[in-house]
Amino acid sequence: MTEHTGIIEIHTLENTGEHADQMGLLEAIFIHYPDCQQLQVWLPKSQYQKSDYGNYQLVHKNTQSIVEQGLVEVKVSGNVKMYFDTLGFSTGDYILEIEHPQGGKHCLHFQKHPEGFVPEKLRPVSPPSIDDRMREMYW
Repeated sequence: MTEHTGIIEIHTLENTGEHADQMGLLEAIFIHYPDCQQLQVWLPKSQYQKSDYGNYQLVHKNTQSIVEQGLVEVKVSGNVKMYFDTLGFSTGDYILEIEHPQGGKHCLHFQKHPEGFVPEKLRPVSPPSIDDRMREMYW
């Protein structure tokens, strides 16, 4: 695997579909260490279990190639958190799409920058609250 150590900038969190305004938004954070990096994504707080969700798909938008795909229930750790090892992701724009149980999708748009690039202003995306972390531990 070729390592691409550029940072990830999270751009947009949105929902698509008929019930988009009722689905709740994903939450995401990028974690960067010298020898690894992760994109962590939390499903919205809702009545749904991870087994209620459909598939997820991570697409490199510049090349239209699928980087990763599968069942949400297999990818989720605990009941709400998904981890993506992003060290192998090449520079470019990406979208993560997660099928919602009511139809429609949760979408996360992000960009992997070249090594050494530091954006003027990173857009912070709130990590989950203590309540959400506790919920994850006890579900």
